[in-house]
Amino acid sequence: MTIGTRFFTWFRGRLVGTDAYGNRYYRGPLRVPGGRERRWILYKGRPEASKVPPEWHAWLHYTVDAPLTTIG
Repeated sequence: MTIGTRFFTWFRGRLVGTDAYGNRYYRGPLRVPGGRERRWILYKGRPEASKVPPEWHAWLHYTVDAPLTTIG
């Protein structure tokens, strides 16, 4: 994770939830009026895309508006 990602997450990110792997999911402000909110993940340990559960994958890719599980 870069220092820029940490900085942006600290000041602009809002924790949405975590998963069984310990990954944390965030949402941020809209980028442009009428645009989508920014969504991202902070992996626990090494970034590994195969450790993103299907419900969180759907949320990250704007398939659903809210994740099926919200812990945070």
